[in-house]
Amino acid sequence: MLGGVTGAPHMKLNDITEWSPRWSTPSGTVDAHAPVSDEVLVDLSRWGTSVIGLAVQCPDGRYFGSLRAPGPVYDHVLEFLRQNYGRKLHEAMDREIDISDVIQ
Repeated sequence: MLGGVTGAPHMKLNDITEWSPRWSTPSGTVDAHAPVSDEVLVDLSRWGTSVIGLAVQCPDGRYFGSLRAPGPVYDHVLEFLRQNYGRKLHEAMDREIDISDVIQ
């Protein structure tokens, strides 16, 4: 069971991932209300086996955050985000990801 939904082959990223509530800002501070939703996803990094680092380009510089994806869907989420480079973050988050091959 992922995100409280069993047997759903297509889900939104918000349903299967857990986002860090804070983003690192270009000025080196941490912001719980960073304006990243309408900005462009420009970089990803793999942090172990469950966390993905994100960089979003904003008018004042890059903001850095992360999300946690359950082991069974981690690789799917990483690849999905790679396919969404250059999109606004909220567009990537609103798209559905196919996880049918990992739902039992």
